[in-house]
Amino acid sequence: LAGEALLEHVVGTAEPEYTTPYDINLIGEYNIAGELWSVLPVFEKAGIRVLAKITGDARYQEVAYSHRAKLNVMICSKALINMARKMEERYNIPYIESSFYGIDDMNKCLRDIANAIGDDALKARVEAVIREETAQLDLDLAPYRARLQDKRVVLYTGGVKSWSVMSAAHELGIRVMATSTKKSTEEDKARIKKLLGQDGIAIEDGNAQKLLKIIAKTNADMLIAGGRNQYTALKARIPFLDINQERHHPYAGYSGLIEMAKELDEALHSPIWQQVRAIAPWDLVHSEAEDTASTQAPETRSQKPKSGTHHPLNTSPFPDTKVVARRKGAAVNPLKQSQPLGAALAFLGLKGIIPLFHGSQGCTAFAKVMLVRHFREAIPVATTAMSEVTTILGGEDNIEKAILTLLDKAKPEIIGLFTTGLTETRGDDMDGILKTFRKKHPDLDELPIISASTPDFRGALQDGYVAAVNSIANWVPTGGDTIADQVAVLVSSAFTPGDVQEIKDIITAFGLRPILIPDLSGSLDGHLDPDAGLTTNGGTTLAELKLLGRSVYTLAIGYSMEAAADILQDRFGIPYEVFDSLTGLAAVDEFIQALSDISGQDVPDRYRHQRCQLQDAMLDTHFFFGRKKVALALEPDLLYSISWWLYAMGATIHTAVTTTKSKVLKHLPIEKVTIGDLEDFEALGQEADLLVTNSHGAKLSKRMQIPLYRLGFPVFDRLGNGQRCIVGYRGTTQFLFEVGNILLESEEAHAHAEAHAKTHAPVFTLDAAAAHAPVPVPAETQAQAPAFML
Repeated sequence: LAGEALLEHVVGTAEPEYTTPYDINLIGEYNIAGELWSVLPVFEKAGIRVLAKITGDARYQEVAYSHRAKLNVMICSKALINMARKMEERYNIPYIESSFYGIDDMNKCLRDIANAIGDDALKARVEAVIREETAQLDLDLAPYRARLQDKRVVLYTGGVKSWSVMSAAHELGIRVMATSTKKSTEEDKARIKKLLGQDGIAIEDGNAQKLLKIIAKTNADMLIAGGRNQYTALKARIPFLDINQERHHPYAGYSGLIEMAKELDEALHSPIWQQVRAIAPWDLVHSEAEDTASTQAPETRSQKPKSGTHHPLNTSPFPDTKVVARRKGAAVNPLKQSQPLGAALAFLGLKGIIPLFHGSQGCTAFAKVMLVRHFREAIPVATTAMSEVTTILGGEDNIEKAILTLLDKAKPEIIGLFTTGLTETRGDDMDGILKTFRKKHPDLDELPIISASTPDFRGALQDGYVAAVNSIANWVPTGGDTIADQVAVLVSSAFTPGDVQEIKDIITAFGLRPILIPDLSGSLDGHLDPDAGLTTNGGTTLAELKLLGRSVYTLAIGYSMEAAADILQDRFGIPYEVFDSLTGLAAVDEFIQALSDISGQDVPDRYRHQRCQLQDAMLDTHFFFGRKKVALALEPDLLYSISWWLYAMGATIHTAVTTTKSKVLKHLPIEKVTIGDLEDFEALGQEADLLVTNSHGAKLSKRMQIPLYRLGFPVFDRLGNGQRCIVGYRGTTQFLFEVGNILLESEEAHAHAEAHAKTHAPVFTLDAAAAHAPVPVPAETQAQAPAFML
């Protein structure tokens, strides 16, 4: 009906400024995902002028003067075939049916146009273009053909695409086991039958169940169909490629075949398939136990010899990651935070404590501002207020005065004392100072004063955090009989209060009682407390810390926590495991299985369900992660965890910048990691699709015009850092959606920007090789176009 309306009211109502012997119309061309823009340059190279596109990339004026074309090329023969026939009757314009999908079809299209126009010079140019394009295409497609060879697909679309996409698939070495014939003409069906062969299945009409049966029957590796069938495939854990109008990737023409090959390769070989099809480890354990048909229960971790266990680090696709430390005169746009700030953060996870900075007031004030901006909470910290004079004479008196003042004003249960660059440079003997203090104040012998060396002229937040945790493990816990259901949990600086709460909830669900060092979930989670005082209101209590040495097991969460786990093992003989990450399916699986082994309890139903939800989220979001280049600037533990999870989702780690040395840096999914600042990050991350760093990356994100996912410390331009969670099945799912939404929005914006640019590009420039002078249209034959626009 629309074609008839165009014929009756638009076609023939205007005249072009000039015509050439090589003018054609494209009819039934929809410019899906900008496909036409991949084909137009090929026509231009051959000297073929597209006078009008009806109607995917049409302009009203083009349709109005389309009657001056020398040839109509039908792309979708069923939709507008009557229009082509009537234009032949009215304007003596012959038509051919063609396809832009695949090498053979594109070559045939060019040759058919040249033959229909009947110009020898055009035929010669077409052959030259075909030779050039196919030679380059063979080189570009070689790696994809090797990976796609003999893959089996079911194609479920309609009309011309039922055979044209099949033709393109064959050229990539893919076997089409079945295709639909809906909306196909008899000519289409004849082509389909020829391409399918005797064993192929022609689907007249299908539904979800029928498609799944055909996929199973043909042992197909993939479904290629329209978006409405996407979740039919994904719920069955079958790779899927969208071939219909909802997609953003152009598959037509020579360059389109490369894009199709990339998309097929990504869809078929995405690392998510192994994960979403993986059986949960606890189900494997039960299966193996049944297979052995043994009455002997499988050995659990609690029955194993008491020794430290470090889960194998992920296998990198590269040799050991090269760690490069940038040596510059000054940090520009610093990434790292200081060691004292890290120590303060760790101590803030203990109840009734005040972290005490041994340094100047400015050092303390700066750290406090950063903590307040990030957590949006009142942060109890204090300082020994070193001045120029006391720095020269020594800080013993300042420490004594600060401790006594805190006891008088705030009455802390614990004091966390740590150095700064000022007092480390001076060389204050902290052990000696505290020993003297104890002798002078024997009445305070029971007051735990935990000291840590945290010079801020080296290292970073993670180092200071580790120093504080190690000191706590060294000095506070006492021994005693093992408490059967108690586990010590050492939590890295990579985890937020919300993460810590999720970790506690998971452990508690197995009937275990966790004692955490530190526990930020009660002190910095953001809650109103009627008993708020001058010290921390939540966190691990002093009584719990003293019981830590009686734990049955230690769970060290984060690579940097292994040293503290070693301390507890050396002091109390507690076996431990190190979990380098709790973000990602495999990482959480390992943790859940460990808890099941330690407790002897089955995995609760809610975590089985959450695992299925995560797998479903992986299927929904993997389209947006595949082939995306991500640049990360994070502390080492967090960098390791996030980079591996993004890599497991199909992303490429393009840039990695971190703050300090760590053994874990040698095991990243990237060839090189840089210890540097955000200036380095900006220089290295120019080609990335996504930036992942703290709020200091916001300005460079705008400069680079690359979207930013805020993570790490500090995040001061977003709310809710105290309750944010990206660990466990539930937290990992939320992380996928957050990052996936950013990538989706970026992809949409890129597609619209590209469409806008192509829409406003010049329509045609006659190739110099087509040295035919344009033929002006006589003024007396030019019709006036109506004043309205379609």
